[in-house]
Amino acid sequence: MKVIVFTMAYNAQMTIKRTIESIRNQTFSNFEYYILDNASTDDTEDIIFDYSKIDERIIPLHVNKNDPPNGGTIFNTLVRATDAEYIVWCDADDTYTSEFLEKMIDFAEKNKLDIAVCGYNKINGFTGEVQKHRALEHNLIIYDQLFTDAFIQYRGFASYLWGKLYSVPFLKAKSTTNTPKKERVCNDSSWVLGLFRKAKRVGIYGKAMYQYYQYPHSLSHIDIEAGLSSYRDLWKATKKYLESYGQVSKLNEDFLYAIHLSLVDEAAGNVFAAKLNTEKKLELLQEVFSDPVWKETLTRDVDPQFSNMAGREEFVFDIKKKITALPEIEKNYRRAEELLSYLKI
Repeated sequence: MKVIVFTMAYNAQMTIKRTIESIRNQTFSNFEYYILDNASTDDTEDIIFDYSKIDERIIPLHVNKNDPPNGGTIFNTLVRATDAEYIVWCDADDTYTSEFLEKMIDFAEKNKLDIAVCGYNKINGFTGEVQKHRALEHNLIIYDQLFTDAFIQYRGFASYLWGKLYSVPFLKAKSTTNTPKKERVCNDSSWVLGLFRKAKRVGIYGKAMYQYYQYPHSLSHIDIEAGLSSYRDLWKATKKYLESYGQVSKLNEDFLYAIHLSLVDEAAGNVFAAKLNTEKKLELLQEVFSDPVWKETLTRDVDPQFSNMAGREEFVFDIKKKITALPEIEKNYRRAEELLSYLKI
């Protein structure tokens, strides 16, 4: 049994050692670890090369231009070329617990899985505080009708390339490649949903074995406009995913709007936090809240289990408060009034 691990790194000198050590310390040792330096301007490439000299499982790669789609292209190449049974993605500032490969391979083999997924902790990269702990009390095997019936249970695990053990024969048989776009915000989530749709069996290993470190300089915080379009694309991809199985149940449809509200919450938060003038912030917020899906999200009668939907009035009140508190808001009165018109319950 052999596994390929892949990491793409750009100016990651402050975190890449932590990432590499988490892979080197795996209790399952038969892996090849490909680390792509994506034209870093700091010491990232040197750190990768130094590790390759002390651990022959580490294979350094380098490109001369910083272009994030390089990662997806090389990931695809590894899938096509390798004789390994599984492949894993790890971001250059994140870590896996030491037992990840061992437990996930065993889990995938015993349950004949195309994709094995673990839980994760979302961590503030500066403080180390765990901001989100996503796990299940019991492992979940998804097949046939469960892809729709258990959607609410597993959807939170179906995002992101990382935290997953992919069967290489499955990827090859389905000709399933990650076709990268210029920006990566939400693109990997849409691709993973496509993989789930093609899979016969997916397993969620409930324990959190991936540590996802988040920093303010992430792409969703820097390229705000790309982030807004990507959030909409992700919601549409999620809706299309459910529709591909047939008629969407009322409960799953309610959940789709709960997802939309959480995406709107994150998108609006990024806009308010961005270093932009008030006029630009109002323009971007209007883009968020003028979307017809927002009106449906605001007015839909949903199952009470979706707590964020139950708190829509408080959410809207908070957004209005933040808008009116923007500096020099009086100079942008007309745009602000138009924006506020989309925030009426």
